Amino acid sequence: MRLPRTLWLAGLLCVMVFALQVQPARGEYRAYELEVVDLYDCKLNKRKTCLSSKVLTAMDVNTYTGTHGGRYHIGVLMMATWMCYGDTSFYRPVCPRPVARKAKFTVGDPVKIALEKHITEGWVGNVEVAYYQASVRSNVYGVRFPNRRNVFARYFEKDLKNSAAQPSPAASSPAASTPAAPSTPAGSNPAAPAQ
Repeated sequence: MRLPRTLWLAGLLCVMVFALQVQPARGEYRAYELEVVDLYDCKLNKRKTCLSSKVLTAMDVNTYTGTHGGRYHIGVLMMATWMCYGDTSFYRPVCPRPVARKAKFTVGDPVKIALEKHITEGWVGNVEVAYYQASVRSNVYGVRFPNRRNVFARYFEKDLKNSAAQPSPAASSPAASTPAAPSTPAGSNPAAPAQ
């Protein structure tokens, strides 16, 4: 049994109208900010500080390391990661890192880790990266600890405190905790009784 020609054309017309109303699909990918260290040059030239650079890419740490010389030639550290919409075909750059929202800390601020029962609890470092991560609805901060062999770690905003308000280790010693003598104006005798 054959369908009448008008029914067949009506079906084709419905499919075409539906196809015109469908929005194009959008892809998504994860973007990474990586710190890449040239280990080969560092070992070959016996440098104390190795050459490093920052890279924005859609490749994760393992993929980037494997396609750029391997782990004996480069060291790769993930500084930040976020979601992007679209694609990176035809050498399109990845989307920029999201800006931190209502940030308590800015890049360069000294912070103290307030994450209880964590290996870095109480460590003081400097904020190097600040961005908003939509999947957890929080600002994320990358902190480098120069006094701890330049260790780098990422923390949520709730796990950090401003270290400027915290006492320094020297201030907690008994000698430093004694109150200082009040200053006297120039030319006056501090031993003279007040009038």
